[in-house]
Amino acid sequence: MSKQIAILSGKGGAGKTSVTAAIIQTMENVLAVDADVNASNLPILLPHENQSTTAYYGMDIAKVDYNRCTRCGNCLAACQFDAISTDNDGKIIIAGDCEGCSACAFVCRHDAIKMEARKGGDWYVSSTDNGYLVHADLIPGEDNSGKLITKVRSAASALAKEKDIAYIVIDGPPGTSCQAISSITGTDLVLAVVEESLSGLSDYRRLAELVQKFSIPHFVLINKGGFNSEIEKNIVAAAKEFNGTIIGRIPFDHKIPQALQKLQSLADMEDYKDTMAQIVAKMASSMQG
Repeated sequence: MSKQIAILSGKGGAGKTSVTAAIIQTMENVLAVDADVNASNLPILLPHENQSTTAYYGMDIAKVDYNRCTRCGNCLAACQFDAISTDNDGKIIIAGDCEGCSACAFVCRHDAIKMEARKGGDWYVSSTDNGYLVHADLIPGEDNSGKLITKVRSAASALAKEKDIAYIVIDGPPGTSCQAISSITGTDLVLAVVEESLSGLSDYRRLAELVQKFSIPHFVLINKGGFNSEIEKNIVAAAKEFNGTIIGRIPFDHKIPQALQKLQSLADMEDYKDTMAQIVAKMASSMQG
């Protein structure tokens, strides 16, 4: 069975996706997953060739059969989301912001309202130079991003089993929301990318609390470091408090954003190739056995 590594950060802008891309490119045979379905950025840094595109249907929406509708108004009274109205002629109108609760269909005595699947986005399987990439795009405004993440991860696990791939590396969404929970559930290891800043420290503590509740071992990579030794000491202390292990440090370096502008990751930079190789080796060693 494939070992799964989730790479997370407590805040946006910590450098999580650029680190994830470098780790994936450093590994020999790996399946990459972008679980940030609201803002899928890993495909930008990871060269890939699309193999398949599949529609995702996340939430049902109510639809009126006007041949059956008597305009009795029961559905209007039942809707708690103000998604049902009438036009000037009294015709029942269901808005696009229907929450799919199906209360209107339940109270309709004439079976005039049915729940139909509504497309919420697409998910993709692509090949990369050293494996595969599975990612998705949720249509803006759609709900159930956690469900889509679960779908993407399930498809990735099936593909990894089929292709006998040893590692699945998940680029999770920032923060500690339900999307982050969907990204780490059932994983073997979490790598927390922590920016050397007060906000980075604060957000790491929340992320570490979440990871600890799932009893998942985790490493900490201090990113954009070298500014404040006191904050770094506090990050190290916080990692110890939550049973995390410092796996490495990447300094603030103007050459890194310049490389990213050229769609190059840390794995493409001579100054950081050894660092990324050491990080990958430490993670692999920790999961053996």
